[in-house]
Amino acid sequence: MRSILQLKLNTRSILTKLLLSFLAIIVLFVSFNIVSLILFRKSIHDEIITYNDANLSHTAHSFEQYFQLLNNVIVSMYLDDHLRSLKGSDIDYVAAGQIMDDVRKTVNNQQLFLNNLFVYDVKHSLVLEQIRGSSLEVMFSEHYTNPKYTYPFWKKEFTEPFSTQLYPAAAFTSSQTLPISQTGLVIPYVVKSKLYPEFIMLAFIDVQKLYKAYHQSINDNFYILSPQGVPLYSSDQTDKRKLPALKSENGWVKSEGSYYFYEKGELSGLTYINIVPDASISARIVRLNVILVVLLVVSIAISVMVSIFFSRRFNNPVKKIVESIRHLNEKKDSDQRGTNEFEFINENIGRMLRANQKVLSDLEEKKSLLHSYTLVSRLKRIRVGHHETLEGIEPDERPFRFVLFQLAFKARFREELLGEEERATSFIHEYVSRAISAEMKGSQTIQIEADQILSLVYLDEDDTRVTVLLDKIKTELAADSQYCFFTITVSSRHDHASQMTAAYEEVVQLIKLRPFDDETCVLEAGQVQEKYFLPTAALEHEFNVNLQEGNDALAMQSLRRILAQMKKKGIGTARFHRYAEETTDKVIRMLHMSDNEDLYGLADLIPTIHTVEQLEQYFETLVKEAARLVRLKKEERDPIVSFVFTYTEEHYAEDISLEQVAGKLNITGGYLSTYFKEKTGMNFVDYINEFRIKQAMNLLQQSEMKIQDIAIATGFQSLSSFNRTFKKFSGVTPSEYRRL
Repeated sequence: MRSILQLKLNTRSILTKLLLSFLAIIVLFVSFNIVSLILFRKSIHDEIITYNDANLSHTAHSFEQYFQLLNNVIVSMYLDDHLRSLKGSDIDYVAAGQIMDDVRKTVNNQQLFLNNLFVYDVKHSLVLEQIRGSSLEVMFSEHYTNPKYTYPFWKKEFTEPFSTQLYPAAAFTSSQTLPISQTGLVIPYVVKSKLYPEFIMLAFIDVQKLYKAYHQSINDNFYILSPQGVPLYSSDQTDKRKLPALKSENGWVKSEGSYYFYEKGELSGLTYINIVPDASISARIVRLNVILVVLLVVSIAISVMVSIFFSRRFNNPVKKIVESIRHLNEKKDSDQRGTNEFEFINENIGRMLRANQKVLSDLEEKKSLLHSYTLVSRLKRIRVGHHETLEGIEPDERPFRFVLFQLAFKARFREELLGEEERATSFIHEYVSRAISAEMKGSQTIQIEADQILSLVYLDEDDTRVTVLLDKIKTELAADSQYCFFTITVSSRHDHASQMTAAYEEVVQLIKLRPFDDETCVLEAGQVQEKYFLPTAALEHEFNVNLQEGNDALAMQSLRRILAQMKKKGIGTARFHRYAEETTDKVIRMLHMSDNEDLYGLADLIPTIHTVEQLEQYFETLVKEAARLVRLKKEERDPIVSFVFTYTEEHYAEDISLEQVAGKLNITGGYLSTYFKEKTGMNFVDYINEFRIKQAMNLLQQSEMKIQDIAIATGFQSLSSFNRTFKKFSGVTPSEYRRL
């Protein structure tokens, strides 16, 4: 009975409850992970199968696209005028040489992966390749020999009735050169044309390069089978394993400890096989399971240790508080040993607060608050009623100055001390207050905003003391320049308390004139003047045009030139921020992307930008994102819009009308106008004029042509129409543009 009672008392302990709570969470966590591990083990095998199947599908698709491309290239050679010149009774050696040049260009095309290409003239029994021409017998008996692919073999195959044919991979050697050269492993590919039966094409496909370019698997066991099931290529020529029966056009089968993933090409009829050993898949599953189990065990151990650590850390202060309260109330509460700690603390703290709340007062704090209230009332011009007279606060009529400290935190502070801004500002406020009070008698320092500290400094006969004091404070504050910087503004001398509002507005305005950098500086009234800056129309236009074209590099060049001019002129921070806001708004409005939250969210970063370099980085992010959206919009063109763009590029110097272009598309002009505006966001006529103006700009920059000749060359019917349209799109006349 006594042990049960002791257990009940122990379970009421804070330490025991914390440990039990943490252990319950750990048990839930472990249970969840075990269930997840069991389900994961069941599905991971299928995921690996799906992964390998998808890899083979991608490989097969790439090979199919390649064979289709190669077939199109070879078929297009039948249309070569030089090839038709060989149809005569005699061999046209000039045409033969030109055909060899065409063959050489085709073989050198890196996307075709060709080792060589042969054009066989059946009528003249002439074979042309990239470096020579000879008879069929000489070509495949001396220059390209292989025990299987002999001259009789090719002579027979060239007479067989088929259009295209792939043959198993082999290597060809030349007995006419020293040393003996080899082609490497190639797949012969024969193409015949019913329209041109007198010519036959034979391509040697460099299958090793093709395999390395398109095979998408970490396993090297790869096969290609012909439509008849004959192996055409094996990635490991020494491993000629027997393949199992394939049930359908694609899928996978397991045989003799390996998975055979296969897929049949829709166009070529070839079957692509990727072989993955079962041991490879099993090893991945086992390795992953071991890793997960080890992580689970480690996480459980860490969780238990952390639970014990934090439980003890939390319990020790509580235990000390309980012991202190019991020591204070030793005579009154000697029978509260079994009470829960929190209940005990709550009861006794409440009793102490109720007993002492009438005597707790902090007169110095109240007096300081009263002084601050008086100062803020004067600054904000708050009228105090006769019931709110500030007794004991006598106005000081000495001359004074206001000193405003504005604090700005750098990125390093936000990275290392995130959330500590209020605390840091409080420490700085305390330092500034003590430093000024120690030197200037009667001064007051208050925190007037979250990032602003205001000091009222009363002057004596020596005004230079304020400057010396601020230099000292600036030196101390600069010690934390890695984390923050300050703008210290000093008002002019004022002689009467009624001028406090004007003095306060003066230091607030001086804040806007601080240099655009992240160094602590002191600005005194009368020593700095506001500077104005307006970017040139040419730079603004250059930026707009490049951005609309999606060219972020050239657009950034324009912005950098503008920022360099502003920096050189010494423009203040406020105007830099205003220019950033105006540019951001202009980019969003220019691109008609009012619903793009990413671009709008960037504007919130402007107040945290303090240097030209940071502003350049901001503009790079803004312009790159905007240019990317422009390019995406341009890539979404459909056939109708693409036709309009292409037709304009080819005929912009001619008379182009909406009905004319619509007629070529077999649609009405009204439909084309509506459709084009919906897809591009601009009118058909505006697009034509804008394109012509861009061409005119290039001619103005890069040629010495007369403006009237440029107007005619870009499709304008009159010089006045050209000048009016040019100024509409560029903001300046053609003459001014050429001069700028």
